[in-house]
Amino acid sequence: MYINKASWLLIAVSLCALEGILKPVVGQHQESGMAGMGHHVQAPSIVMGFHNLAPGQMMMNYRFGMMKMGEAHQHLGRNHVTTQSVLRDYRITPVRMATSMHMLGGMIGLPGNLVATFMLPITSRSMDHDMDTGGQFTTKSSGLGDLNIGMTSNRNISQRTSLAYGISLTLPTGTTNAGDVTPASSPNKMILPYPMQLGSGSVEIKPETSASLQLGNLNLGTRISGTVRTGKNETSYKLGNELASSVWAAFQPAASTEASITFGYNRWGNISGSDPRLQQQIGMVPSADPKLRSGSELLFTPEVIVSKNNTRLGSHGIIISGTLPLWHSLEGPQLGLAWSFGLGWRFSTN
Repeated sequence: MYINKASWLLIAVSLCALEGILKPVVGQHQESGMAGMGHHVQAPSIVMGFHNLAPGQMMMNYRFGMMKMGEAHQHLGRNHVTTQSVLRDYRITPVRMATSMHMLGGMIGLPGNLVATFMLPITSRSMDHDMDTGGQFTTKSSGLGDLNIGMTSNRNISQRTSLAYGISLTLPTGTTNAGDVTPASSPNKMILPYPMQLGSGSVEIKPETSASLQLGNLNLGTRISGTVRTGKNETSYKLGNELASSVWAAFQPAASTEASITFGYNRWGNISGSDPRLQQQIGMVPSADPKLRSGSELLFTPEVIVSKNNTRLGSHGIIISGTLPLWHSLEGPQLGLAWSFGLGWRFSTN
């Protein structure tokens, strides 16, 4: 209930903020967003709202990401639990999960200091399982994820302070019917549990708002975003709503290099409803239980951006980031994040 109320409140705040800035903006908007202040240190790459693009100007980006869950990060509440202890209550338990993702994204400047955005992921997942009989097996899924389209804008509150706002829709282009062969279903495929599906199956509303303070070559900021699922999907369930917040410090260690550190807190709710095709797996494997999917986590993310601007072929940037968990609190047993890594490239027209 807390996540539902907070998410809808965030949508209302973001819509009000966007309404206030959907007005013609006088003057030329520079990429820095802080005219007259010299070089502007960028916020971390996940914060898109501070990019000011002239009408028709484009920014494209590609990102490859890897994420590992489990190993020593299977939790019940804030406590780590062993595979052996989980197998006292279940016949099967996930022990690790690997995800790789290719993300294609783009931004284009619109009149009125608005920027349209899109993101489309291609995802591959694998999950390793242990069985109470001593056996092991792996399931896999891959394909398109959910398409995200949105709009962002920002305004300067003072010479050093700016606010950014955005709202987007995620469309259910990713499947909720991913299946694979397991020892119990061989030689046929069976529907995989919720974490292995590639999409939510629901239209999602994703508002966000950020604030940034520029102090010389130091950028301090905070961001809050939400994900609200609008209804159950065609397989009779709805993933839990999500709330994410973060604070960051970004700085410039070299002329063409910027670095940042981010602390992020994420919270998500349980699944509403259930996929009837997974009913027989409840009590057999914890990942099939819709009541064991909520949780929260505190993450630490360092990032480095190396840029080359205003070349004959536009402006380019290479982005390298990694994420480590500081703690988890998971309704489970449930796999938590062990680590993630991202490598990206972005290009913008001059």
